[in-house]
Amino acid sequence: MPATTLPSRQCYTGTHGSASWCGKAVDDRKRFAAFLRDVVGRRVTDEESGFAADLRGLATTDMATAQVERLLRAVPDPKGWEIGEALAECVLREDSGYEMHWPWNTVRDRRTPRASLPGADLVGFCRLDGTLWLTFGEVKTSSEAKAPPNVMSGGSGMRWQIERSAKHPDIQRTLLQWLHTRCSREPHRSMYEEAVRRFLESQGKKLVIVGVLIRDTQPNEADLQGRGKALALTLPAPTRVELFAWYLPVPIAQWPALLRERSHAN
Repeated sequence: MPATTLPSRQCYTGTHGSASWCGKAVDDRKRFAAFLRDVVGRRVTDEESGFAADLRGLATTDMATAQVERLLRAVPDPKGWEIGEALAECVLREDSGYEMHWPWNTVRDRRTPRASLPGADLVGFCRLDGTLWLTFGEVKTSSEAKAPPNVMSGGSGMRWQIERSAKHPDIQRTLLQWLHTRCSREPHRSMYEEAVRRFLESQGKKLVIVGVLIRDTQPNEADLQGRGKALALTLPAPTRVELFAWYLPVPIAQWPALLRERSHAN
């Protein structure tokens, strides 16, 4: 039976001003592997779009079916960080404790040359206190032993990228325009209007900024604590900063092989 949830235990939490952080560990290797294949794998291969099913439905001969399968396999194996981004979308929705909505699977853009969205890895909505907030997020995946890992700092680190998406109008305009074209139908159209209206009326301050760190190391609050405190100073309320780390029991380097197992089974 497909795995639809990912059991985790909370390892640490903290708050400072507008920022909160939380670390969660997954201990069951079999459950994680099943979740990666059954839930994350569907998002990585974009089965949710129905494209593969429709293409297979158009094949009425053995030769046509073989050609369909060749076409569907004509993509490179996803890298660990690509799987990490898809995993982040899934665990934020299933295991963050927040009601989060991602109107568009960003894998579709990553698999289209030169179409990746600049400015944020995650773009969607979060319901807080009964109201919808515009949500931008960054995802980092790291096996580095030290805490925090290098992906959390520096010019390409999570803190810098989060601050840019929360402060720069040019990036926000790009993200809003990108989201607008992907929220043309209900219920996402109403979500867009409610969240963006709140964002505009607050002069761009009512915004949920999410940072997700995906790890295959031992839990360590140092991964998030320093970044959370620093972001609370630069992004004060009413902006909300929510940082999460998931510590997973299967090495990141093995994730592509797990997904290949799934594709062969299909």
